Parts: sequence; structure tokens; C-alpha cells
Amino acid sequence: MKKFFAVFAIVALALVGCEKNPDNSGQGGGSNSAIDGQWHITEWNGEAPEFDVYIKFEKGAFEIYQQVWTLDYELFKGTFKISGNIVTGSYENGSNWASGYKFAVEGDILTMHSQEDQSVTSVYEKCEIPAEIITEATTTRAAEVVPFL
Repeated sequence: MKKFFAVFAIVALALVGCEKNPDNSGQGGGSNSAIDGQWHITEWNGEAPEFDVYIKFEKGAFEIYQQVWTLDYELFKGTFKISGNIVTGSYENGSNWASGYKFAVEGDILTMHSQEDQSVTSVYEKCEIPAEIITEATTTRAAEVVPFL
């Protein structure tokens, strides 16, 4: 159960990207540009994650490409806001992230700490989201599947 909540928190965190941004000051100073970019999860609560997440933050919008509960990557979109060094967000369907996240950017590393009773720490590294992951997450598979019966 603890792992479920932690994975859920990571999914909610799944707000990361992978390109260099020289405007990063090491802390989120209220400007969305502090975390804008593409990020790939490298660490979750001090260990290598058993799932894969890429996040793109750009001008107040995010895209999360996650391979958490399935073998395929799934895409979730929404908007985010930064207040000080806290980032919050909501998905396109109107539901909010599981919590806000205290974040820090140091060079090409984004560290996020969930603001829950049992805090989850996730670390992301700037990188470009691979085109094949974007394609997989945005392709409708149902039309390609042949029914068994």
C-alpha cells in the first residue's frame, strides 16, 4: 500500500523535462522558467525507480510520459504554477496533483519533495524525451488491436 501511494505521488510528480536552461537559479523563484525543460526520473526515495517517467514543463503547462502501471507509456497533460519553491498542478480533467512539491534545480538536476505526511523525494535529470516514447504515448492503440473473439 505504501508503494502504491509513493508511485501515485511520483506520477503526480511526473512533471519533468530534459534540456538546459541557463536561467535556472537553483531554486524556484516564482517563475515557471525555473523548472521549464524536459526531465527524466533517475532516483525515487534514494533508489533507482522500478518505473519510468519523463516530464516536460513549459510556460505553465506540463506533459508527463509515464510507464508505471503498464508496459506502454501513457501521456498526461495539464497546467502547473510555482509559488516560491513550491510547484502545484492540475491535469486536463481538472483533478489536482496528489500534493504540492518543494523543488530545487541545481544545474541539470531537479529534486522534488512531495508535501505529504510521508514525503516522497524524486530526482530528475535534464534530457530530451525520446521521440519513440512521445509517439508511443500519443498513438491510439485500441484501433490497432484485433479482438480475440
